[in-house]
Amino acid sequence: MGFVASFLIVYGVAGVVLGVAFAIAIGRWLHHQRRSQVAACARSPSASPDAMREGFALLRGAVGADDAAPDDAVIAVEIPGGGQAAPGATPGAWHTRARAFSLRLPSGAAVRVEPASGRLALDTTFVPASRGGAFVYRSEVRPGDAIYIAGSLRREIDPSAAGKGYRDAAQAWVLRAPAHGNLCVSSDTVIAHHARRARFHRAWAVALGAALTALHLGLFRAFHANVLGALAPAGDVGAAPAGGIGIGPAALALFFVGAVALAYRTLAEQTSPWTELRVERPRTA
Repeated sequence: MGFVASFLIVYGVAGVVLGVAFAIAIGRWLHHQRRSQVAACARSPSASPDAMREGFALLRGAVGADDAAPDDAVIAVEIPGGGQAAPGATPGAWHTRARAFSLRLPSGAAVRVEPASGRLALDTTFVPASRGGAFVYRSEVRPGDAIYIAGSLRREIDPSAAGKGYRDAAQAWVLRAPAHGNLCVSSDTVIAHHARRARFHRAWAVALGAALTALHLGLFRAFHANVLGALAPAGDVGAAPAGGIGIGPAALALFFVGAVALAYRTLAEQTSPWTELRVERPRTA
């Protein structure tokens, strides 16, 4: 097999395909790890309030019971499930209600949560319901509920508390949607799913990295040596013209790369705990 064809197989197919799969596995691992790792300040009752840090945080706690009546949800999201729209609702539109509330951490510390319109996501279980004769999927967060919530944690001046003077205003921890993204509320089940997905993609990242290393340091090692020899300055000892790889090793490499990449994609889809739900949104004129 010629040098150009061998070069494309080694670096274009084996290198890029496995390299991209490896990068995707690492990215998905970090994503799910980030979505399942609770901040140190919210992991246990003995956690110190001093452990709070500004920045992205996943917190676990209970919605303050004094924020509203027991039957008054602090967050409610309804998704149309088809059929006739509820009275007063736009067909196909999501219906969201949210207001500020306090989140009581296991340590007893309180964090003020301030949802913003259009910057809120409920990564929880939606149950079928009926509203005004229309079929909808509904999810609610009520006072006393134990939830996980991820967003941007900041320390700000608390206008509801008195400080020691204008130079020493009272401060409180506030959780809002991050600059790029939504304030995300999750349940125990969803967090457990994220943790399992993090382990799944981490294992595949290790396997893909090992496959990539074994392929290039094993089957393609001689080819790499020939390429480096051909690129060496003229007159260098050991320089040799680059040659191609055999048809057999090339076919084996293509089969190996395709099988590994396909196995990762197939297993990732088959083991995914989430089902994608598409909701048609009305077009604006």
